[in-house]
Amino acid sequence: MGTLCDMLCQLPLVEKATLEQKKDAEGLLLTIQTKAVLSSRETANLESLLSDALTKEGLTLETPALAQTYVTSPAPKQGRTVPLMAAVGAMITAVIIAVLSTFAIMTMIANRRADMTVTEGTGTQEENPYAVLNQLDKLFAQNSLFEHDENAIVEAVLDAYVIATGDKYAEYFNKEEYDALMDEQRGQMCGIGVQVINGHITIGEDSLQAIIVAYVYQNSPAEAAGVHPGDAIIYVGKGDDRQAVNSIGYTRALDVMAGEEGTFCEFAVYRASEEKEIDFSIQRQKLTVMSVTYSVCTTDATVGIIRMIQFDETTAPQLTAAIDALTAQGCTSFVFDLRGNPGGLLTSVVDVLTFFLNEGDVVLTAKDKYGRVVTYKVGSPTSKGYVGSGSGTIKAEEIGKYRDLNFTVMVNEYSASAAELFTANVRDYELGKIVGVTTYGKGSMQTTFPLNSFGYEGALKLTTYYYYPPCGEGYDSIGITPHNIVELSEEAQNININILPHNKDNQLQEAIRLLKQ
Repeated sequence: MGTLCDMLCQLPLVEKATLEQKKDAEGLLLTIQTKAVLSSRETANLESLLSDALTKEGLTLETPALAQTYVTSPAPKQGRTVPLMAAVGAMITAVIIAVLSTFAIMTMIANRRADMTVTEGTGTQEENPYAVLNQLDKLFAQNSLFEHDENAIVEAVLDAYVIATGDKYAEYFNKEEYDALMDEQRGQMCGIGVQVINGHITIGEDSLQAIIVAYVYQNSPAEAAGVHPGDAIIYVGKGDDRQAVNSIGYTRALDVMAGEEGTFCEFAVYRASEEKEIDFSIQRQKLTVMSVTYSVCTTDATVGIIRMIQFDETTAPQLTAAIDALTAQGCTSFVFDLRGNPGGLLTSVVDVLTFFLNEGDVVLTAKDKYGRVVTYKVGSPTSKGYVGSGSGTIKAEEIGKYRDLNFTVMVNEYSASAAELFTANVRDYELGKIVGVTTYGKGSMQTTFPLNSFGYEGALKLTTYYYYPPCGEGYDSIGITPHNIVELSEEAQNININILPHNKDNQLQEAIRLLKQ
């Protein structure tokens, strides 16, 4: 198949193509590496070109899985609309293969089986084991006295399928939700202004699934209403519509919390510090959020405090602006506050780490279900003068520009995913000391898969890789242990972290002390 790979490399945007026999299974594995991160239009065009090229070689591209990868904790979702029932059988039987690379490495399985994506020869599929769904649909349509809502049925199937996988980070997004996710990654959102993670809360002797508030945005409706980081959302809805998160699950609870601008989000939290339940009814708004905020320390004017709230497309440039502004105000050392940072885009954290590492330094390695390993390094400069890794927007001269910066890092139990990856690199390359408590422990990657290849609007997010920091030791379900373990004082826990005075923040004071050593 060398000729096929050579032909694929002639396609626009394709950097490299390899084709090999799939281990322990019949079929072929096609791996495509593109020259840059693809837009949705470029992805669709490449799919078409790939399909034509494969057809010439007697192969069929049935359900291509070209996707965008990011590292994040689940975010609130919005209302749903779903198209045809007929798309469900083909969609849920296709094994959506992870695409994990800042250069959009696209992996597709070539196989004769009905649940794979590329078949040999004529591409004829064997019997679809999920065809029963179509038969059930016909049964209801022909015999039930009740008119069934096709969209609602498809919705229920997709939600149930995601839950049944056991992947607690998996999510289905319809078109509106997927658009909202993309907006959030660009610093836009509609909601009450919180970052959340999936977790559990212990009340008495009961351990309950809950939506944990990791961060409350400044000047948001949630902050104005008095929501605190660490609050555990245990009920969603109000009155007769109230449902326990422990009963309906994390994803469905997020659905209930999501809604349009101007409507009200109603829920109840358990606040452990006060050992009580609190009800909230908060009006949703459109918000433009900063992923980085900063201030001069009130107890030491030489120290700049930079809070990285999440890792999105705005984080790297906002971090640079924050350091420049604080330096201009006389700050010579810095504290990076990642407490409550639930993660974000892989490309974003790679961009940020590029400022602190050298060309060729390993940021992480990732391993998929087949044992294949992908290594991420700070890329070499491209011909256009940009770094060939991350988002591809960092200038080559910015590699390592903060390598000698004097800084410490603060984390807590709600620092997760990409925030942990940043922290692990700081630890492994001995760039600075880490203060706080052991982090959340999310050492896995999620990949979003746009479903337009199925004639279906929306996307699925699946856990596709475990990842490992430069030291090679994974920390999924373990977390990152700080150099200096410091619990937030009881007094500080009773104050919203957004307005916590610097002199009362004992974790911050320890981080500053380490800067002066």
